[in-house]
Amino acid sequence: MRALSSLLLLSLGLATPAFAEGASATVSLLSGAAQAGTDGKLRALAVGQEVKVGETVKTQKGAKLELSFPDGSRFRVASDAEIVLTDADFSGKKREHISLKLLAGRAWASVVKATGGKDSFEVETKNAVTGVRGTSFAVLAAADASALVRVYTGTVGVRPSAVKKGDRKQVSGPKEIDRRQWEEIVATAMKEVRVSSVGDIAPAQDFEDSGESLEWAQWNQQRDQGK
Repeated sequence: MRALSSLLLLSLGLATPAFAEGASATVSLLSGAAQAGTDGKLRALAVGQEVKVGETVKTQKGAKLELSFPDGSRFRVASDAEIVLTDADFSGKKREHISLKLLAGRAWASVVKATGGKDSFEVETKNAVTGVRGTSFAVLAAADASALVRVYTGTVGVRPSAVKKGDRKQVSGPKEIDRRQWEEIVATAMKEVRVSSVGDIAPAQDFEDSGESLEWAQWNQQRDQGK
């Protein structure tokens, strides 16, 4: 059984994909069915195919899909998920900016540590943006527009995706910070951040996986370790 599992992982694209010059993201794993496209015109995906900026990706029931980027970062979605690749900017293999919008479902990001400068990796849900510089984390976008971010390694910052009425006003202090820093909730390893359906972001707190969340985390951690 173990040998069969190893063979299955290899057939799903465990090896690092080859990137054409200027490529955005490549499907490096696909179990089940998934489609990608724009303006409602979707094509069936397969391992090795490119997903371009602006395209929507949908996974069907029981499916898992992994997108790989030229810098080595990877983004995975589970069954019945929908994402949009909103930006993927590289200088060679050096990441300048990657952003994805998770419209529905469960996702996992394994992000290569930043090399400095302005490079970033962001995952947006309806009401919040999660930004990282080298970490692994899970995001769940619920049907009611609420979201859950769980950090497994590294550090993430979660901030509102749009300005809301009644936002806090900064008072004078020892150090001036910009609006983004003021609004951002920072979470470290094994902390979670909850975003309500109206965009309120709660302080980071401890969490413990169970059920579907535990299975998703364990599968992704094994994948990150090359198992």
